[in-house]
Amino acid sequence: MINRIAPFLIAAAVGAAASGVVVYQTGKRQQRAALADQEDQFKKETRERGSARDEAASQNAGKLHNAIKDRDRARAEATRLDAQLESLHAAKAMKLPIATTPAEVITALQNLDPKDDRTKRLSVHYFESLVFIGQPALGDIRAFLKKSVDLTIHRPISKGRGPFGDRARPGENDKERKKREEIQASGANHYFKPFPKPGNNFPPTLRLGLLEATANIGGEDAEQLLLDVLNNTLRGIEVAYLDIALEQVAPGKHTERVLEITRKILADMPRITEDADPLDKLTKGYLYAILVKHKDEIFIKTAQQLLIGADGRLDGHALGYIRQVLGERAMPILLAAYKDPRITNKWEKLAISDAALRFIGRNEQADAIFHEMVKDGIAEMKKKEFMDFSKYESLFLPVGSLMRDAHEQTPEVIGNRRKLLASVRKQSADPILYFGLSAMDKRLAEMQEKKDNPGQP
Repeated sequence: MINRIAPFLIAAAVGAAASGVVVYQTGKRQQRAALADQEDQFKKETRERGSARDEAASQNAGKLHNAIKDRDRARAEATRLDAQLESLHAAKAMKLPIATTPAEVITALQNLDPKDDRTKRLSVHYFESLVFIGQPALGDIRAFLKKSVDLTIHRPISKGRGPFGDRARPGENDKERKKREEIQASGANHYFKPFPKPGNNFPPTLRLGLLEATANIGGEDAEQLLLDVLNNTLRGIEVAYLDIALEQVAPGKHTERVLEITRKILADMPRITEDADPLDKLTKGYLYAILVKHKDEIFIKTAQQLLIGADGRLDGHALGYIRQVLGERAMPILLAAYKDPRITNKWEKLAISDAALRFIGRNEQADAIFHEMVKDGIAEMKKKEFMDFSKYESLFLPVGSLMRDAHEQTPEVIGNRRKLLASVRKQSADPILYFGLSAMDKRLAEMQEKKDNPGQP
């Protein structure tokens, strides 16, 4: 039995072994193939990463090269500009003296070129050098001021233009140009412009800078020097600067002397020629500004005499001074000027009317001028065509004055102005005028209501 089974067992063992060998060999082949695929994939990925690194490295190298070139160009340009700037500084420095004494500083100031962009900064340096030197500088400053010579360091920009302008405006038509030129040629021009005042930033001339430096030096000698200049000058702008300088050195001590000199010059104005310095052409304005600043009423009587010249021309400066100093008390003077037959220029009459109409609603004389102007304006309006809007121009000032400073008035004054407005509406059936007056009355009514009930929103 065993002999019969043995061959089968042997055959099975041999078959199994053979099968195992085959399976083993197949597995080995598959494993080698998988390893070969993995090796190929690894080599491929390695090649791809190497290519990407090479490309990135190449790009970075290019960027670095360009950055280095840009840096080198920038350095070369900076070196060139530094050399050019140093050359310019050296060229300018050669023209500037080394000023160590007061006389040298003042000489350096005299030699400045007003057209040079650096003049303003250099003059500040020199003026402050005099202040730093102090009292010893006063002798040389006095010697220069006695020469009655000056140098314009810079021309200040005018910030105080009148409502009608000083120069042609873009789009100005012939009618507007003619109006502007007529006003500029009349005495009304100076009334409608604000008074000139010394700037608080930088003195425009050498003499004014020295006066300011003297005040900053201070002391009794500086005070006396400023007084001596005040007693001998006829320049309005110098009196204005001295008013400030003396107040700085000796507060309240010399105000009356400044006013005396101001009144003296105004009462006998020096002749100012057409080719005079622009600052000297403003002499009268600077002087009247001093009187307004100190509310000086001593000059009122003289100003009233100067208000209308022998040629019938209005002095706009005097008119502005009288109105600003006296306020409503100026009405008798204003009314007399308004009725003066010598005033024939319509713009000068307009200036007087403007001064008087500031007091409508609280002064009967101002109200009387208002009624007269409205009556004349309505008459002129009726002479023109319905669609000619220029017909309302003669009513602009009297009617517009009803709104002037209305928010500052008492409820009673506002109520009086509404009555004046109602009287205008009764004189004309013009629908456009009626609409405008109704809108104005509504606004005044709102102001009056707020004044009567201040606690309500």
